[in-house]
Amino acid sequence: MARYLISYLDGESETVTAANLEPSGSQYIAWVGDGSAAAYIPAVNVRSIVRQDDGQVDD
Repeated sequence: MARYLISYLDGESETVTAANLEPSGSQYIAWVGDGSAAAYIPAVNVRSIVRQDDGQVDD
């Protein structure tokens, strides 16, 4: 899994750990390794998404 730094239009930011983060309609979906969704993020609130690393993240 990788870490994604998500910056929002209001100046806030958060880090999401997910196997994959992809757009789906009006939102982004963060997927975990077993194929389930870990987070739903409204795209209208997002300024940027940056994948921080390609290494293994141990939870």
